[in-house]
Amino acid sequence: MPVITVDWWQGNDRARRAELVKEVTATVSRVAGCPTSAVTVLVRDVDRGYWGMGGELADAGDARPASEEPPRGGV
Repeated sequence: MPVITVDWWQGNDRARRAELVKEVTATVSRVAGCPTSAVTVLVRDVDRGYWGMGGELADAGDARPASEEPPRGGV
C-alpha cells in the first residue's frame, strides 16, 4: 500500500490539489501494479517562510523582481 507525500507551497487551491492527487494516484497505481484504492497521497502546504532554497528561506526573495522568483509550487 504506497503512501506518497507531496510538500508544496501554500496557495494552491482545492482544484489543483485534487488534480495532483488524481494524477499521482494513477501513476503510482500503474507503476506499482496495485489498485488506486491502495494508494494514499498526503499533500502538505508549507509556508514559504519554512521552506529553504539555495541557502535561504523562500520568502526572502519577496523583494526580488518577479522574473527572479523561484518557480511556484515548490518540489
